[in-house]
Amino acid sequence: MKEKLKKLPKTAGFQCVIIALILDVILEILGRHSVLDTFRYIGAHPFIYLYNCSIIFFTLTLALLIRKRLFGYCFITIIWLAFGITNSVVLGFRITPFSAIDILMTRSTLTIIDKYLTVGQIATLGVGLFAALAVMILLFIKSPTVTGNIYRIRTTIFIVATFICVMLFTRLAINTKAISDNFANLATAYDRYGFAYCFSNSVVDVGIKKPDDYSEEKMAEIGEILDNAETSNAPFASQSPNVIIIQLESFMDPSHVVGLKMNQDPVPNFTKLKAECTSGFLSMPAIGAGTANSEFELLTGFNVDYFGAGEYPYKTVLGYTSCESLATEFKNMGYSTHAIHNHDGTFYDRYNVYSYLGFDTFTPKEYIYGITHTPKYWEKDDVLPGEIFKAMNSTDERDFVFTVSVQGHGKYPTTIDRENYDYPIDVKTGTGDEILDTQWTYYCNMLHEMDEQIGRLIDRLKEFDEPVVVVMYGDHLPGFEFTNDSVDNGDLYQTEYFIWSNMDNFPVEDEDLQAYQLGTKLFDMIGFPKATLQKFHSLYKIGDEGYDDILKNIEYDMLYGDRYLFPDGWPYGTNVMTYGIQKIEITGIEPGTYTYVPGSDDGDDGEADAADPETLTGFYIHGRNFNEFSYVWINNGYKSNTIYIDRNTLFYPGDDINPGMKVYVAQVGSDSVDIGRTNGYLYEGDGEDTTDGTEEDTVNAD
Repeated sequence: MKEKLKKLPKTAGFQCVIIALILDVILEILGRHSVLDTFRYIGAHPFIYLYNCSIIFFTLTLALLIRKRLFGYCFITIIWLAFGITNSVVLGFRITPFSAIDILMTRSTLTIIDKYLTVGQIATLGVGLFAALAVMILLFIKSPTVTGNIYRIRTTIFIVATFICVMLFTRLAINTKAISDNFANLATAYDRYGFAYCFSNSVVDVGIKKPDDYSEEKMAEIGEILDNAETSNAPFASQSPNVIIIQLESFMDPSHVVGLKMNQDPVPNFTKLKAECTSGFLSMPAIGAGTANSEFELLTGFNVDYFGAGEYPYKTVLGYTSCESLATEFKNMGYSTHAIHNHDGTFYDRYNVYSYLGFDTFTPKEYIYGITHTPKYWEKDDVLPGEIFKAMNSTDERDFVFTVSVQGHGKYPTTIDRENYDYPIDVKTGTGDEILDTQWTYYCNMLHEMDEQIGRLIDRLKEFDEPVVVVMYGDHLPGFEFTNDSVDNGDLYQTEYFIWSNMDNFPVEDEDLQAYQLGTKLFDMIGFPKATLQKFHSLYKIGDEGYDDILKNIEYDMLYGDRYLFPDGWPYGTNVMTYGIQKIEITGIEPGTYTYVPGSDDGDDGEADAADPETLTGFYIHGRNFNEFSYVWINNGYKSNTIYIDRNTLFYPGDDINPGMKVYVAQVGSDSVDIGRTNGYLYEGDGEDTTDGTEEDTVNAD
């Protein structure tokens, strides 16, 4: 028996090796969607294959610390397979692979999963998860237990030694340039370096690494350089124009797609404006997904390449740290700052992040009225022009309005319903793939509707009695199976932008830019004074000596370092941000009954399903500016059975509103998170009700 126990670690280690070798092949097949391509990759890069296996091997050795080793092996293997399968599914919808940051997006992902998967696919996924859980429980109960001494100290030393070897293996691979720890392009990195390494790197690689030469002296030198930046002599700053920036979801001019021709231009307004105004290609940090990083670069001037692999700063550092941005710059000039998004306010944590970026108000879909939906049930952009004007008309000051659209979002359907939806745009010369042509037809019709709103907004602004500058751009290309050869400009990471103004003699200065350079371009054209990163972008161009080193030092200093560039103190605090423009409030509560027809509020057709009406007993909540996202909030939670009647009336079918109780109305999105509440309304029953003065619809009111 003792002899067998002595051999056990070697036997167990051998088992880990075999599992790792097989498991990595499976992960690569899942990621590449091809058995043949996987073995070609392994044959061409055996060193990288073995390196990825070593990472998996290390995780498997953790099972040696428990007596139920078979269960441990299976548990770790299932986790790897779950990540691999998720990556395979994700790559069916977008070009960017699955990374650790996506796990932080789980809550938001669950709210839109029905837009990507059918009911059957969701059910299959649920059954698969349940089956995996059942198998793990069964294995835990039934799997054999190692008897005798499992030598935990010796095994721990072995695991630690394995970890050290993997780290040395990693350093060797980086030094020999077999792999890289700097992922400029996540999809390319996964393809070159393997899933196990790239995903593991995304787990530990978060934030901006401290530059080797970062110091107080270095930042003082950079500060002196930035002080030499000059404000442009453009004459328009004296007019203090309102500035509107609109980020268009998955927006592109389809005429750039090689071989694709439509029966008419899907985006005639955009085509006209980019021909008449300052315009150019705009290099984005993502394709098919990653909207938050596109807007982060645009708003801050930061290059996200210096952050971790696949990282969304919105989900990490900006969840607790204020940052210099266009919004903070406009606030310093006396502007009111507004953000608008016609989708869930919690998506990418915008409802929290925007306060750290300096916005005064944020209007997500939970505060928008009259939202309609596409056939894929994304919110249409037709509400955005009205919301933009609502924001500008709400203040006496000039306004900066940053708007994020959503209508063009994928996934695009493989069949379309022409009986119930108008599709004026059709494929004239297609791809040769009927399903893909159908998806292009749907997508181009969504573009056409988005373009109509562009024209509608510009027409209204031409008559606006205040000076305005408008910037519009696509956040990334749509998630089709593109290559660089698929577009005539040869770069899948390029969208387009234009800058329009109703001011006379506004210049036309076409230029191709990075997303993080567009804010500087805008300020130069108007003549606004620049903040830190804009000074850098006006002094340095990509390729200049020291460009990357200086930019990385500045970004690190601002978000992670000692902020040496700001010797007088960090000037950006957490902003007090209000949700919505029109105040939502309760004006009265009265008991009563309501006749409810089950199914009457289902669907988009406005027709009630055949059902017997119900007479409900409860309370009418009277007030102002309610919408379908308004819910009664009592006893520390919102009531999901609240019935929206009209903008001034809700009905709550419950009996737990009692005299002396404070009642609120909360705005609740798809993920059941309430984004702001009304002032508390004190219900007195037969007496006189009152409203307290506490503002509930704000965030980060320090």
